[in-house]
Amino acid sequence: MRSLCLNREPADDSLDVVHRLLEQYLAGDGLALPRLPDIAVRVVRSGSKNSGNAHILAEIIQSDSALTEYVLRIVSSAAKRPSLPITSLQHAIAWLGLDDVANIAFTLALQGKMLNVEGQHRKARRLWRHSLAAALWARQLAHTLGADTGLCYLSGLLHGIGRAITLGAAHEVAQRARLTLAGGEYDALIDIFQRDVGMRVVSAWALPPPVPDVVARWDSYASAGAVRREANVVYMAHKLADYTLHEPGMLTRELLVMDRGYRDLGLSTQDAGTLFDSIAAINGELDRYLSP
Repeated sequence: MRSLCLNREPADDSLDVVHRLLEQYLAGDGLALPRLPDIAVRVVRSGSKNSGNAHILAEIIQSDSALTEYVLRIVSSAAKRPSLPITSLQHAIAWLGLDDVANIAFTLALQGKMLNVEGQHRKARRLWRHSLAAALWARQLAHTLGADTGLCYLSGLLHGIGRAITLGAAHEVAQRARLTLAGGEYDALIDIFQRDVGMRVVSAWALPPPVPDVVARWDSYASAGAVRREANVVYMAHKLADYTLHEPGMLTRELLVMDRGYRDLGLSTQDAGTLFDSIAAINGELDRYLSP
């Protein structure tokens, strides 16, 4: 970020000062957006839908030995794993499929950047865990509906990306201004700026269509046009992530099934049983990515 001159009165409230500085950065296009890790860029653009690209995906992941080891560890600990150990990326792709392995690699390549917020590790972890939960729920819903699981997973993972980035930006601004913010003040700034920041990040990362449209419209899916179904999936995945992680303001199971988003997906009351039976598996997968 570019430095700004701080002309503030001693009585200025820390939250107000950081709020004004963030507004100035955004208005002047001075917010330093994090780059998408190069390997994540290569994974998301590898064309995983084409089965002939399995070797390309394997080569991309193998270019980073730490990522290769991490991907194999996640795959090997999956709930539905083969009886014989998975010892190669080719075996992992053959077992799980291109989309799932690409999603694992992308998630792990991005995860370190999202968790690396100096002084705010706990809050960053909570925000990222919600993004992961939304991604897993989006994949589950897409599978149930016969929708594109890879697209829905990626959109779910990135639908709240502005929150993690805003946290890092607010913390950096506060440090530069030699101010201290309370946890609730960070939350207030995240709520105010996360949408604008998120759209800038997704645009800067040049993600493949229609991911940017889904990320932009998930909370107003009814008017999302061509991506209405995918946006609806992410909308419900967000609410299910709230429920799974016991977030403040979460809906009860009964209210989730009555939610318009649930009904607009064409899901029935009977579908709820199978859906909510997935909670233990999703929590287990979250723990594989983020050790408790």
